Amino acid sequence: MIKKILFVFGLALMAQLIVACVICNCPPVKTIYFTNKGMSLKNMDVSLPQPMVTNTGIISSVNYGIQVQLITEQLTLTKPRITWGLMQSAYACSCNEDDFIAKEGILSLKIVSNNDFDTSHPKNTDLNSYFKAKKGSTMISIDDYIKSSKDLSYNTRYAFNEGVFLQVRPAIAKKHRFKLIITLSDGRILEAETTEIELV
Repeated sequence: MIKKILFVFGLALMAQLIVACVICNCPPVKTIYFTNKGMSLKNMDVSLPQPMVTNTGIISSVNYGIQVQLITEQLTLTKPRITWGLMQSAYACSCNEDDFIAKEGILSLKIVSNNDFDTSHPKNTDLNSYFKAKKGSTMISIDDYIKSSKDLSYNTRYAFNEGVFLQVRPAIAKKHRFKLIITLSDGRILEAETTEIELV
């Protein structure tokens, strides 16, 4: 009888050992719901090493970008599923990250300047066509960035975090403070302004 008990226990231990070598002992994936509360903007210079953020007052137009950092607030957290095992799992694997889900999506982003940019873009007019958003290794229009983010259910926590970059040199004023206006799907509008920058 004892042999049978030891045999069954040995089989269970071997099965757990096999599973432990295959399944990671990752912490449970949490679903975290958040809302966008505001944003912070930083001037970027692509000629600098990562993260390319700068406090200098003069940047070449061809190197200028704006980093957007959304300020978020956690709303709720769903209870994670608990897993149990007899042995510690192998560590040579990668675990899934937590799921962050925004209460609202981004409908639009508008960029304006406090000064005249060129003859067809006086101050406070939409400059979106003069900027492109970085997404991975590519640069795409702001509208395409927002559309692709919606299509892929992109995590808005990091929307525009890689930066939006100027594509056209200003023709009139050289000093600008750019204002970014984000419209959210719940009707709220987030606004922030860069520090003044001289584009040469």
